[in-house]
Amino acid sequence: MTSPFLNPPVPSISMAPLLLFSLLLLFFSNPTTSSESHISAIISSNGIDFVKDLLVNEAVKTMTPLELPDIQKTTKIPLVGYVTMVASDLILYELNVTSSSANLGDTGVEIVASGITADMSMDWSYSYTVGWIKISDKGNASVRVEGMTVGLTMSMKSNNGSLELTVSDVSCYIDECIISLNGGASWLYQGFVNAFKNHIRSAVEKAIIQRVTDGSSKLNALLQKVPKSISLDHISSLNLTLVSDPIYSDTSIEFDINGLFNSSSTKKEANNMWRNYNLKKGLHLSSDCNSKMVVVSIDEVVFNSALQVYFQAGYMNLLVKRLPVQSILNTASWQYIVPQLYVMYPNDPMALNISISSPPAVTVTEEKLIGTLYADVIVDVMDGNNTVPVACIQVEVAASGNLTMSGDSITGAVGLDNFALTLNWSNVGNLYMPLAEGIFRVLLNDVLMPLTNILLEVGIPLPAVHGFSLEDPYIYTSNSALFFCSDIAFSNNTSILFHTLRNVL
Repeated sequence: MTSPFLNPPVPSISMAPLLLFSLLLLFFSNPTTSSESHISAIISSNGIDFVKDLLVNEAVKTMTPLELPDIQKTTKIPLVGYVTMVASDLILYELNVTSSSANLGDTGVEIVASGITADMSMDWSYSYTVGWIKISDKGNASVRVEGMTVGLTMSMKSNNGSLELTVSDVSCYIDECIISLNGGASWLYQGFVNAFKNHIRSAVEKAIIQRVTDGSSKLNALLQKVPKSISLDHISSLNLTLVSDPIYSDTSIEFDINGLFNSSSTKKEANNMWRNYNLKKGLHLSSDCNSKMVVVSIDEVVFNSALQVYFQAGYMNLLVKRLPVQSILNTASWQYIVPQLYVMYPNDPMALNISISSPPAVTVTEEKLIGTLYADVIVDVMDGNNTVPVACIQVEVAASGNLTMSGDSITGAVGLDNFALTLNWSNVGNLYMPLAEGIFRVLLNDVLMPLTNILLEVGIPLPAVHGFSLEDPYIYTSNSALFFCSDIAFSNNTSILFHTLRNVL
C-alpha cells in the first residue's frame, strides 16, 4: 500500500455557516450515531452578536421592497357624507435599524431590533356622491413609520442529529405613522389620515411579522441541509451528528457533536470501543479564549479514531530504501549486529519494510500531545533481483509535541522521546540489539521525525467558510482535550454568503 507518510491524504473541506457557521453544503453520508459528544462547539455572546448583526442586516436588505395589500374604507365626513377612500400601491422601500440585541435564555434566543424607521410610498383616491353628481380625486403620498420594534424568539434542538430551529414568537410594534398627502383637496387630508393611519400601521406590522416568519422557516430548511458527515478524503469522513439539544447559558450556546472519524467505505465508526469515552465537561478555559466568539474542544478520542480508521484501511506502511546515511542500508553496516547476515549476503543493499502493527494512540495533556506507536520492521536484503526478508523487529516508539496556529492552519512539531526494540523472528541468527538501536535511532531521528514535522509544518488548514475568516485564532491543550478558539470576521469573499442569505431570508 502507499504510505500516508509519503502521500498523505489532504483534507479539503468547504463549509458555510456552524450555526450558520457550518451552515451551507450538500448532504454527504448519514453516519452511525453515538450517544456521546467528542467535539463541543461553543458560541459566546460575542459570537451570538456577530451572527445577530449578520442576520439583522441581511434581513433588512431583503425585506425591501415590501408590497402591502390595498386598503379601502368608507367613512362619514361632516357636511360631505359617506366617502369611499382607497390606499393602493403601498410599498415599503427603506428600513433603517438603530439598534439590536440578542438575549440568551434557558431554552432559546431572543433577538430584538428597535428604533426602526421605515419609508413608504402609496397612491390614494376618494369618491363620494352629492345628489346625482359623483365627485372623486386622487394623488400620492409618502408615509414615515417611526419607533418600530421587531422581536423574534427562537430555540434550537436536535432532530435526528440535525439542528432544527423553532420560532415561538414574532412581534412587531409601531409607535407612529406619519402620512403626507400630495394632490387632491386639502380639506380632505386630515380625514384621510385619520381613517388610514391605524390601518397602515396594522398592515405594516402584519407584513413584517409574516416576512420574518417566512425567513425563519427558510433558514430552518437550510439548517436541515447541513451535512451530518463531511468526507475528508476517500478513506475517512467526520461524523458531525448532534448528540443532544444545544445547551444554553446566559453567555453562550454549546453544540455537542459526535466528532468521531468514520471509514468512508463502511460508513461505520472505527471501533465501538470509542463509545466508552466522552468529552470531559467543565475543563478550564484559557484566559485567551474567554472573550473569543467561538471555542471548539476536541477530545483526544477524535484523534485516536482517525488513526484507527487509517490503520484499518492499511495506510500506515512505509518502505525505506534511502536514508541520509545510505551506508546504513547495506549488509556491511550490519555485520556486527548480525554477523551471519553479512556472511550470507555480503555487501548487499537493504530495505526496511515498516508496517504499523496496531493503531497508534494519542494522549493529550496540559503540556503537550503524547503519541505511542508499535511497528513491525521487516529487514529486507536486495539479493540481485530478489527481495529476501531476513528478520522482523518490533519497535515501540514514544514521541511528543505541541500544536500551534499559523494563519488559518494548525501546525506543530514532534520529537522522539524514546523507543524500544524486540526481535520477533530472524532467519540469520540473533541480533545484537544495542548496536541495532543505533541504526533505528538514525531511522527515527533522521527520517520519520523530520518527515512528520514537514507535514506538520505545512499545516492542516481549518475548514474554509465562504465569506468568513478567522481572526486571532488560538490553540492549546488541556487534560484529554485540545481547545481551539477564535474571533470571526468577514473576509474579502462575502458575495456567495450574502447572496445565499438574501435568497433564504
